[in-house]
Amino acid sequence: MKEALSFTAHQMALLRELAAPLRPKQRGRFLDLVVKYLAGCEIGDATVHMAGIKAQAELRREKPWLQA
Repeated sequence: MKEALSFTAHQMALLRELAAPLRPKQRGRFLDLVVKYLAGCEIGDATVHMAGIKAQAELRREKPWLQA
């Protein structure tokens, strides 16, 4: 069984900000990608932010990625 990740309020705010421009249907996948990129990492503000940036960049390659 996978262990649940626990994010601070600041980290959640970072992830919400990075997910905001994505389509609502992409946001679940965004979080899945963040968890994937954090696997094996020490969880901190910088690693969460970088995982979010990487996940957003991957999803932005899909068209259309902006909210309507």
